[in-house]
Amino acid sequence: MVAQLRDLKAQHGTDGGPIHDCRLPHDDDWGPFSSVAEFHRALVDYQDLNGITDDHVQDLQELAHFYNRSGQETAFTHGDLSSQNILCEGDDVVGIVHWETAGWLPPYWEYVSAWNVNPQNEFWQQEVDKFLPPFPHARYMDSIRRKYFGLLGYTGSREGMP
Repeated sequence: MVAQLRDLKAQHGTDGGPIHDCRLPHDDDWGPFSSVAEFHRALVDYQDLNGITDDHVQDLQELAHFYNRSGQETAFTHGDLSSQNILCEGDDVVGIVHWETAGWLPPYWEYVSAWNVNPQNEFWQQEVDKFLPPFPHARYMDSIRRKYFGLLGYTGSREGMP
């Protein structure tokens, strides 16, 4: 079922409308974004990561490199694939509910969101690789983003920030 979602093609931009996701910065709907690059800039509160000069420079430069890759497309993403949102009868998936976080996002976003949907639910993290293409490097990059930018923007000292 998830593979069918991935085959849908965006008609324009990242999604054409705002994104609603409680794991993203700010409380309101977020976007829309005209490109994956603009989405990435918003994820880091529009800070220029290339200009960071503090003691976290290696992490943030790696994040900047990841976000600045060219040629990134989008994929239709549910955005909240958790054990509570996938309906099953026996071993068969019969439905997916709670589509309010769906949108056209970078292909890795579904994986990163599913992995982080409930960090206390360790059994779920072990299941994610079974039904989504794994993006372990993207998961690591998102851990850097959350470490420095949290849910509401840059969480460390602004000293050295451009």
